Amino acid sequence: MAILNPAPSWQPPRNELLTLYHGCTTKDRDKIEQDGVKPEKGRPNTDFGQGFYTTTLKRQARHWAWARFYAPEFAHASGYQPVILTFQVERHELAKLAVLSFQLGDYNQDDYWSLVQHCRQSSAPSDPKPHTINSHFGPQAENGGDWYDVVCGPVAAFWEQRSAMQDSDQFSFHTTAAVKLLNDLISKKNTSSRYSSQIVTN
Repeated sequence: MAILNPAPSWQPPRNELLTLYHGCTTKDRDKIEQDGVKPEKGRPNTDFGQGFYTTTLKRQARHWAWARFYAPEFAHASGYQPVILTFQVERHELAKLAVLSFQLGDYNQDDYWSLVQHCRQSSAPSDPKPHTINSHFGPQAENGGDWYDVVCGPVAAFWEQRSAMQDSDQFSFHTTAAVKLLNDLISKKNTSSRYSSQIVTN
């Protein structure tokens, strides 16, 4: 049977590598390439908590890059540009991590919105940690003490109203084990094509 709109063939490298994009500025990129991806540098009050966020959609990363470029801290700076970082992660290595996955973000997906609303109302950790609901500011695995390595799912548009963005996704990296996949690619940027950066021009 003929397929009206055939998808790309499920052959190497597609069935071996997952392409993830991160939108930021050239200043962010230079810092990442120098020091590596550090999930603790992310904002805590995001959909899945403090971490490093990527997407499988290049157009979405482009939007993130422009949003970052126009952030107040860069508004009056010169010399910076929006940029997309591309990571091609091995699927079987990703599968070894503790991954929490959400498929849907409609109004009735209580599990998804429970985590999003929890993380969105969280604050950065302090020393000592406050004994409040906000002291747990990210997605924890079932042992109660460690975060999930990776969380993936829809992107919240209006989290207070349980409304998710259409045709969007996010993969957030929260632990040392998770970001090692990305940092290993960055460290080989001069000898491998599985990490790259591209200036956004439109």
